[in-house]
Amino acid sequence: MDVGLVATRIIHIIAGSFWVGAAIYLAVLLEPAIRSTSADLERQLLNRTSKLNSMWITGAAIVTMVSGFALVSTTPGRSMSDLGSGGWGTMILVGLIASVAAFVVSGMAGGFTARLRRGLESGDASDDQLAKYRRGLSMLGYVNAALVIVAVGTMSSARFV
Repeated sequence: MDVGLVATRIIHIIAGSFWVGAAIYLAVLLEPAIRSTSADLERQLLNRTSKLNSMWITGAAIVTMVSGFALVSTTPGRSMSDLGSGGWGTMILVGLIASVAAFVVSGMAGGFTARLRRGLESGDASDDQLAKYRRGLSMLGYVNAALVIVAVGTMSSARFV
């Protein structure tokens, strides 16, 4: 048994599970619940959670991607040159692209969250601006959740294709 490979796989699965679960939780449960509160409570919740969420989710995403690259390069019989070729390589490549896209979309959502938080704190943002930030954040949250689901689905099924 290759202990390093097993440890890397466990790290990848735990970090990826956290990333995917957090993305779905934020998009489907937390963000809509926060939006349904008063502006003052929304501001308080965003102030208390957004930076912490960003740090943990970004960290999990980075650990997931780095450990994923390590898995591709250390799995016996597999290498980076397999990406895009054959069933396994194609599925891993699609998952990799979806993961990177989710990471970028998550960063964009973080930007909308920061604008919304600043707009609520300062009181300078109009209701239309705040609504635009909320719509953007909601849409990006759902796109992010869909992308991480695609990433998990393709990568978890890669060995069977």
